[in-house]
Amino acid sequence: MLGLAAAVEAQTTNAPRTWFDAFNATPDVLLTRGMSIIGKLDKQINYPVEIRVERLVSQQTTNAVYAVALRTKVGQTTLIDYIDYDELDAVIRSVPLISQADASVAPMERFETSFHTRGGLTISKIGRLEKSVITLTSGDIRDTNGTRNQLAPFVLNDLGTYLTTAKTKIDAIAASGQ
Repeated sequence: MLGLAAAVEAQTTNAPRTWFDAFNATPDVLLTRGMSIIGKLDKQINYPVEIRVERLVSQQTTNAVYAVALRTKVGQTTLIDYIDYDELDAVIRSVPLISQADASVAPMERFETSFHTRGGLTISKIGRLEKSVITLTSGDIRDTNGTRNQLAPFVLNDLGTYLTTAKTKIDAIAASGQ
């Protein structure tokens, strides 16, 4: 019975967590991937993060899916978190709210404001009275340590700007019919 539980756990752990991952795992289909670098967060952040727009197209059906990839370099490993297109508006709206959060958001000694994507990326601001820290935590299954990427408030604002730019780029490509 324990072996069955381990097998079930392995299946859930390796299952695609985003629509982009699921489309990318489609068997017996020729896929074409396009990528554009939108920007890089590399100042006042523990680990540099590259923000990309990615698009997958099935050559058989011409169906396309879009995502924003956050590629975090931790040592020799690059952790990749996809934000599916349908999640972008909610993430973009949440970034300034997370950035502005302070002790007034909860009538207690400590507070935490977080946004979790389908893929497991977590953007948080955790605080106690007047002190707070902003973190990005990867949902990449290779990140077995739960690495928290600590960043300055202006870096979170830059992330919001990059995400908005990425969404604009995706919208323009989709509108052009390419």
